[in-house]
Amino acid sequence: MGQKNPSSSSDSEIFMRIYRGNGNDTFESEHINVPSAKGRHPMVLDLTGDMKLDLLGYSNEGDSSKLSMWINTVDKDNMNTTSIYNVTSASSILDENETTKCIWTHPHSNAVVDLDGDCLADLVFVCQHTGYQSLQIWTNQRDEGFQKARELNLPAGAGPISYADIDGDGSIDLIFPVKQQIHVVYNQQMDLCSKNDNSDNPDCRKAGDLCRADPNFNFDMSSPDSKGYVIFDLEGYIDSKGSIQTQDPDFKGVWPIAVHPGDYNLDGYPDLLVTTNNKVFLLDNILCTYKLCSSGATDVSRRSFSVVQQGAEALAKISNPRQAVFFDIDEDGSLDMLVLSKTNTRSDANRTPNFIINNFFNDAFFLKGLVSNGVCGNNCPTESGYAKPYGVNYPGATLKFTVLDTSGTKRAHQVSQLPQTSYLSLHTPYCLIGLGRTNNYVEEMFAGVSRHQEQNYLFYEGVIPNSQLIFIPYQPNDVHDSSTWKVELYIQPGDYVPWVLVVLVVAAIILGVVVGVLYWMEKREDETERRKALHIINFDAL
Repeated sequence: MGQKNPSSSSDSEIFMRIYRGNGNDTFESEHINVPSAKGRHPMVLDLTGDMKLDLLGYSNEGDSSKLSMWINTVDKDNMNTTSIYNVTSASSILDENETTKCIWTHPHSNAVVDLDGDCLADLVFVCQHTGYQSLQIWTNQRDEGFQKARELNLPAGAGPISYADIDGDGSIDLIFPVKQQIHVVYNQQMDLCSKNDNSDNPDCRKAGDLCRADPNFNFDMSSPDSKGYVIFDLEGYIDSKGSIQTQDPDFKGVWPIAVHPGDYNLDGYPDLLVTTNNKVFLLDNILCTYKLCSSGATDVSRRSFSVVQQGAEALAKISNPRQAVFFDIDEDGSLDMLVLSKTNTRSDANRTPNFIINNFFNDAFFLKGLVSNGVCGNNCPTESGYAKPYGVNYPGATLKFTVLDTSGTKRAHQVSQLPQTSYLSLHTPYCLIGLGRTNNYVEEMFAGVSRHQEQNYLFYEGVIPNSQLIFIPYQPNDVHDSSTWKVELYIQPGDYVPWVLVVLVVAAIILGVVVGVLYWMEKREDETERRKALHIINFDAL
């Protein structure tokens, strides 16, 4: 995507091209033109449930107040095509009477993420009104399109919105900065059923039924500092002239800077990277206290934050930061940090990447998951020089799972894969999840995609901690459930594995020697008894 003059407000046409990969880590020289968008960056998502990536936004050829969709028309049997997208009105899946009331903000922080708990990605639009912003939440009704479920007014001065399960209750919450504060609005859904509840209680979810929708989900933005709304103030850490950055002031065009969630200490609760105008803060996710939160939030075990200072000196030394994100650079199962800082060159777009390796010792486990778009199953077509065609990571995929902590309490967690794709959102291309300190397998694991079918998810149990899962939701045309989906599990190798092998071999040798000696002693005793029996006279025979 690009513009001829991104700094001009009158030049709103966004040109789009696709450079297809050719299978050997490079791209084909000939690009495919995509019909232009207008004003705001389009979203990348699967609108039709066919596992092919479409676009949603404002077409340059149409009415700027009406949404359009770029439907992916690629046929895998005929890939040599010069046209990939067919631009049509989005009124067939979104109520036009409602979408015309919502003109996306520029920049927006729209998302494709599951908010009602059915493992089916919903839509979130950030709308610009005169003097304020609002959120429109559209729940995915499969073949019936999307239905508007909620509209929420954002507080004045709210920055870009991020999405994560902050309190580890199995539902996605909203995070956004306001001046020098971090606001967390909690998704209030039905809880996980207790282990003693064996009845069919409609007010809670059983561990084996995590992908059941809660139509009564709610975000209460009307009363800040309540049990569903927590505010963390950075005023004591930011000077009087400082503030949390929400947009890069030097970039030609529009580059929003969001708060980035990620579990750096693998305790199961996402932490935050916050970029200010002079330094980057790492916020540790901690349990609410009466000093940090309201009594209502503390009583229901909501979460707040604390600034990590010890061990984060390298992060504080980076000057002129412009954006900080999480990424597992060395693929060891812990989230490192990438900080883009401004250079002193003439080009406003130049950024220096600074990599900070995570050297914190965390006595905890992790799980790494990736959901592809299901190109094929086990019998993938292979050609010389080509890798196995897993497909691509699928925006809006949902992972939900349960963890049994050391106290015996079972908790549910949810994480979304690539919930945002516009404006250089820089999310990780996978889901790295902290499991905390657990002494058990991940008993229940659900992976959901936006297929328009009743069973849009796969249930997988007994996942080994410190491993990586790749979900391949391949379905032939005559299959309409997840029975043909494939899962590949990769174990993270540890430094102790050779020693385990040595101990195993030595133990086997010792046991083999013991068995051999006992067998020889038994044979010798049997031989002695046989010889004695030969000298016994059968007096009855005489």
